[in-house]
Amino acid sequence: MDISAHNVANVNTPGFAKSRPVQTSQNPGTEISAIQKTEAPTPDLSATDLAEEAVQQIISEKDFAANAAVIKTQDKMLGEVVNLVV
Repeated sequence: MDISAHNVANVNTPGFAKSRPVQTSQNPGTEISAIQKTEAPTPDLSATDLAEEAVQQIISEKDFAANAAVIKTQDKMLGEVVNLVV
């Protein structure tokens, strides 16, 4: 989300190279995260597409909400287990 916000904030910066998070799997269970920059088409233009950034922000928002729901469910289940034991 921070990378997308950075791209949107610099949409009018001439020659701005937008960034994208990239994750690759090396071995089973091993992930490498990196930030990849995309060069601007010309020095006078930004490489940022606002429609693409809006979509990425919506996806990030939905991912965050899904992760929060998983944590809430885990918390409820753990609470039930504790109540059963006590």
